[in-house]
Amino acid sequence: MASLSAREQAYQTIRSRIITMELKPGDPLNDRELAEQMGISRTPMREALIMLNIAHMVTIKPQSGTYVAPIDLELMEMEQFARFTLEKELLNHIRGRLTGEQERAYRRVLESHPEAENRETRMLDLDNAFHRRAFELCGMEGHFDHMLSTFQHIERLRKFSLQTDENKSVCGAHTRILEAVLHGTEEDVSRALSEHLH
Repeated sequence: MASLSAREQAYQTIRSRIITMELKPGDPLNDRELAEQMGISRTPMREALIMLNIAHMVTIKPQSGTYVAPIDLELMEMEQFARFTLEKELLNHIRGRLTGEQERAYRRVLESHPEAENRETRMLDLDNAFHRRAFELCGMEGHFDHMLSTFQHIERLRKFSLQTDENKSVCGAHTRILEAVLHGTEEDVSRALSEHLH
């Protein structure tokens, strides 16, 4: 059981470092060095790297080594489509139905954006908090958490985009989504979400 725990810990740690771009595409991954850094044996680290290879986040090249995989654009598009489709349905489910308190909770997230614009990790957290809100209101927050834990490539691209000037446009995009939910049509919601996610 300890080995399974160490493997899961190693998987989550390396996955997080890849998503946050601490480990960049093409970076070599030495299982011995990584295991030493985490204070675990090489076996669970090797198992974690195999799991990351199955998730297309790591490339294992026999006789060459293990490397951080490039962002797979085809898989990213699949993840993007799945996320957009589910979130659009939930936003339209709550469209025109928010209570005053629910609207204020959304706006509190928006008010936190300006102070986070130059901090990518904080902005990523706020972006997640904003999008998770619709899932929470529909009693489906577990679905959102599952998406974050299983969608690999779209998360890497989101992190990368938040390191660019796109960071500054997140608050405006979220405001347009909220306004569409409060006062817009189904098409307005779809357009605002699509423009933001794509």
